[in-house]
Amino acid sequence: MAGRRRNERAEVVRESVIQAAARTIGDKGYDKTSIARVAEQAGIAHGSVYLHFENRQALFDSLLPTLGRRMLDFIRGRTRNARTVLERERIGLEANFAYLSTHPYLHRLTNEAEFFAPNAHREFYDHLATGYVRALRRAHAGGELPGYTPDDLEPMAYMLMGAREFLLARYCVDGTTVRPLPPEVERIYMTIVARALSGTTDLPEEAAPSAEHAADALAAAAQFDQNRDAAD
Repeated sequence: MAGRRRNERAEVVRESVIQAAARTIGDKGYDKTSIARVAEQAGIAHGSVYLHFENRQALFDSLLPTLGRRMLDFIRGRTRNARTVLERERIGLEANFAYLSTHPYLHRLTNEAEFFAPNAHREFYDHLATGYVRALRRAHAGGELPGYTPDDLEPMAYMLMGAREFLLARYCVDGTTVRPLPPEVERIYMTIVARALSGTTDLPEEAAPSAEHAADALAAAAQFDQNRDAAD
C-alpha cells in the first residue's frame, strides 16, 4: 500500500513537471525553458525534476509523445462513431482545433519540437499520419473515395494534414492564444474536401459545420483532462 502511494505521488509530480514544461514552452519557447523555470512553474524543488528526467533534453523528448498523443486520443475518441469519411473529417477537424484552442501551448510545442526535440517531433507526426492513413484505408475498403487507389491514400493524408497546419497558422494562432477555426473557413475546407474525396458538389449534412458541432467539440476538449484524470 505504501509503495502504491509513493508511485501515485511520483506520477503526480511527473505530470506536474510535464504540464509546467509545456506551459513554459508555450509562453517562452524551448530555448528559454530551463529546469529551474519548470520547477518554479510546477511549484516543486529544482532537484525533484531530475528524479523523473535525466536532463532538460530528456524532458523535452518526453513532452510531445505524451501530450501530443493525448490530443490524438481525444480526436480518435470523437471520430470513433463517424459513419462516413466526410463525417469523420469534419468531426476530426473540429476536435483538432478545439483541443488546440483549449491547450494552446501545444501549437508552439509541436512547431518548435522539429528543432529542439526532432525525434519526438518525427514520432508524433508518424503516429498522426499512420492513424490518418488507416482511417482512409477503412473508408476506401468500404467503397468510399471513388477514383482513388490504395497507393493514393498516404499522400492524401499528408495533404489534408498540411492544409490543417496552414489554416491553423493563418486563422487561429494569435500569439500564445489559439482560436477555433472560423465557421466560414471550416465550411470552405469541408466543401473542397467533399468534392475531392467524394466528387459531390453539395456538402452532405453530416459534413456540414454548425455552431452546435463547434460548441460541443470545445466543451469536450475542455473537459478531456478532467475525464482522463478521473479515469486514472
